[in-house]
Amino acid sequence: MKKQCIVVGLGWFGMNVAKRLSEEGFEVLAIDKEISLVEKASKFTTKAVCLDVGNSDAFESLPLAEFDVGVVAMAENIAMSVVSCLTLKENNVGKIIAKVGDKNHRKVLEKIGVDEIIFPEEYLGKMVAKKIIEDYRRL
Repeated sequence: MKKQCIVVGLGWFGMNVAKRLSEEGFEVLAIDKEISLVEKASKFTTKAVCLDVGNSDAFESLPLAEFDVGVVAMAENIAMSVVSCLTLKENNVGKIIAKVGDKNHRKVLEKIGVDEIIFPEEYLGKMVAKKIIEDYRRL
């Protein structure tokens, strides 16, 4: 495995994914439409690019098939998320993980074959409950 990951969307979630993967030695290509976020990510990622990912043609100059994993970290704009996931899928990115904001978003991404779908609030809620349960078991 080459340990190459593309992260699309550099809000809190995407920025933290990109940073942690970079710290662990992954080659990370970070993408966002906001230049300030791209500049911030460029300090720790292999490459950071400013693109309007709502347009699938924007990805044409990128070697997407070289990436083992693609993380689509945009839940606020379903259309941009769907276009990004579909573009990564059509370009044979190994595994696609996407953040969603609601059940309808999840259904759409399931239909296009996204490999792993994360609803952060649901995931974090389960993690907090698990920690509380473990803490009480130690008493």
